[in-house]
Amino acid sequence: MSIHQTYQFPFASYPAVRLALLLIAGIIADYQLDVSISIWLVLFGICGLTYLTAELIYHRLLGNKIYNTAILSYLALIICFGGTWHSLWDYRSAPNHAQVINTYTWHELTFSGNIQQVKQTSTGKLQVDVSVDSTVFPDKLSWDKSYNLRAVLNPDDLSIPNALTLGNRITFTATVYPLEEKRNPSQFDYKQYLASQNIYSQVGIKEITSIKVNSNPWRWSYLRKHVLNAIDHNFSQQTSSLAKALLIGYKNELAREEKISFSRAGLSHIMAVSGLHVGFLLLPFWFVIPFFWTIKYGKQIGITLLGFVLLIYAGLTDFSASVTRASLVGMLLAYGKLFHKVRDSKNLTAVAALIILLINPSDLFSIGFQLSFGAVYIILLTAPVIQRGLPNWIRFKWYGEPIMIIIISFLVQVGLFPLLAYYFGEFSLIGPLANAFVIPFLGVAVPLALLLLLIYPFSPTAAQTLNYPIDLFLQWLNRFVDYTATLPWSWVQIHIDSLLFFGMWITAIFLIASLPIPKMRWKMLIVFLIACCLHQSNQLIKKIKPAPLQVTFFDVGQGDAALVSTPSNKHFLIDVGRWQPDYNSAKYIIIPHLKEEGIDKLDAVFLSHPHADHIGGILEIIDAIPVDTIYNSGTHYDSNLYSSYRKKAVQKNIPIKALTAGDQVNIDPTLRLFVYGPEPSNSSANVNNRSLVLELVYGETEFLFMGDAEEQQEHNLTKNFPKLLNTNFLKVGHHGSKTSSGYELLELASPDIGMVSLAKQNRFGHPHQKATQRLHQYIPTLYFTSLDKALTFVSDGSQIYRK
Repeated sequence: MSIHQTYQFPFASYPAVRLALLLIAGIIADYQLDVSISIWLVLFGICGLTYLTAELIYHRLLGNKIYNTAILSYLALIICFGGTWHSLWDYRSAPNHAQVINTYTWHELTFSGNIQQVKQTSTGKLQVDVSVDSTVFPDKLSWDKSYNLRAVLNPDDLSIPNALTLGNRITFTATVYPLEEKRNPSQFDYKQYLASQNIYSQVGIKEITSIKVNSNPWRWSYLRKHVLNAIDHNFSQQTSSLAKALLIGYKNELAREEKISFSRAGLSHIMAVSGLHVGFLLLPFWFVIPFFWTIKYGKQIGITLLGFVLLIYAGLTDFSASVTRASLVGMLLAYGKLFHKVRDSKNLTAVAALIILLINPSDLFSIGFQLSFGAVYIILLTAPVIQRGLPNWIRFKWYGEPIMIIIISFLVQVGLFPLLAYYFGEFSLIGPLANAFVIPFLGVAVPLALLLLLIYPFSPTAAQTLNYPIDLFLQWLNRFVDYTATLPWSWVQIHIDSLLFFGMWITAIFLIASLPIPKMRWKMLIVFLIACCLHQSNQLIKKIKPAPLQVTFFDVGQGDAALVSTPSNKHFLIDVGRWQPDYNSAKYIIIPHLKEEGIDKLDAVFLSHPHADHIGGILEIIDAIPVDTIYNSGTHYDSNLYSSYRKKAVQKNIPIKALTAGDQVNIDPTLRLFVYGPEPSNSSANVNNRSLVLELVYGETEFLFMGDAEEQQEHNLTKNFPKLLNTNFLKVGHHGSKTSSGYELLELASPDIGMVSLAKQNRFGHPHQKATQRLHQYIPTLYFTSLDKALTFVSDGSQIYRK
């Protein structure tokens, strides 16, 4: 009689991994479903009661069904705890102090507290994060509540005091500004970002009453300020900003272009102090661990010294989440090495994750958490397999360790590909090679530079002299990054549109990890193939399924911008938003959306007329993405923006074509695009009345875009195209102005849906009351970007619905 044996995964060996996965499942459930805490508490109570009852019955009857019930209820109990815990600490819900402060929006209050960070923005303003401990309301009402606040200082309105530096105490009067929510589909969610930093209010500084220099050496900010001064001394002016980012994660002095270059070279992670840097600190400690084994209480002394070093380093980085994570993992891994528990590395890493998620469950959704633990588990799962596969003449030679470090850096870069592509829309092709080349040098440079910072207080000249080779290395690193980032093949734009891709990638990592286990690897191969089939099936369904027409109206404030995506995967813009000094809609709204959607080419850009609120982003568009053709109304306009975009189009070999009434543009064979205006003979002095008026026809549905057409042009349209103006969807002309949307046009158009693009607060008084009355009289469903934010509408050829 033969006994058939199959491989059973030793779940009992990884209790922390199991608990972490269950806790994460509960956190994700609450994040996605937004269940109230009362419901979670009820579910938690039911699961807990079921588990206790099943355990009591099982100990008496020893039944398999009761045992299974106990196990399932226990698993459900951990999941419910995760949901309850996240619901209790969800940072998306503003705390009480924020609700109090935000009640005084547009009012002036007085704040006192310690400066946590000072950062200059691309517009020249200063962002000053303050740990407030005293607030004075109108009528001299004082409130001793502690909270974090972001204050903005405009140098044009107020001079910058020299004492406005990290750690000092400041008292100032400021106007409370509203923090608006994300208003466009791919726009950076500034409000949520601040909330993740435990900041829920923002103010504009009007007057600084006093600044007191911090002389308390026991404050972390005091230590950090002196370390920054030491870096300035040890490094040259050319490299000090990079050194600050590299050594303690202080990136406030780095230029935006410099950050982009490091990202495209695949080296941006070296400026985000995290597991890599903690690893550099652990590396020398790792080699001296055998020494601690030989002395009495050596293990306890070793772990205490390491804890002290990591605590100081975390303090220097202002206890950033990434360093806290990495320090916990490092401490636990060092504990495992010191106390001969190295085989529990996967379990110890899960313990670190549990600790972090119990402190702040929302950390799960930060990219730092995901990248940190993703990198660690990629190393733990795949590195041993790769190492065993190396030939002995490499594995057991002196150069085996350096080669393995290079291989690991390559594995991490490739293994984190889905996360990097999902969050940033870009992936550095040269990144794995750049990391393999740079990381070994950093492994020497970073610990040595940190050590020389300790020498600076005692001998500044010696510290600077000994640091000179590191300064030369950073100069070379800057040149290397600038060169690699400009190579045409160094990075690619990536769009991940299905979570199934993550499943496929994760199973691939587990497949590599299971290669040494014959019975396990075949199971993982089957799972991997199933994941591949599901992903490919999903892609095939998307291709077979009739693609709809999609029109996205961006919320660009007082302006117009719409993206049309056709069934044949063609994309074009109708207007590109507004322009103002230091801001344009394309840079912050349109281009991020194009990247996130994986749109790497525009088949056309239609500019209804040359006002800055309609062509404001055209220069950025031309620079950022290939454009096939620019269509306009042929109206000449005397402005720098107008002449600049025409010159840039010529430089980029982009044709500019003027359209007039009666023209038809063929972009996609599945739809028709008719031009109703301007008339060839139109010579109106008002360029609004020479707007491009376009009608987009897809199947039985029609979209009419009015630009900024006013009464005169509307009259011409109703006279020239009385039978063609009937439409299903009307992009209302001129932002709801009283001089647009007349009775005659609305009666002929008779749309089912209307959309008005405008800012909530604008100096023109849009939408005008009379225009709004006319629109509501003739249009059953009416939307305003000022109220409804960005809007996406979909047509399947027979009906239009809001996505």
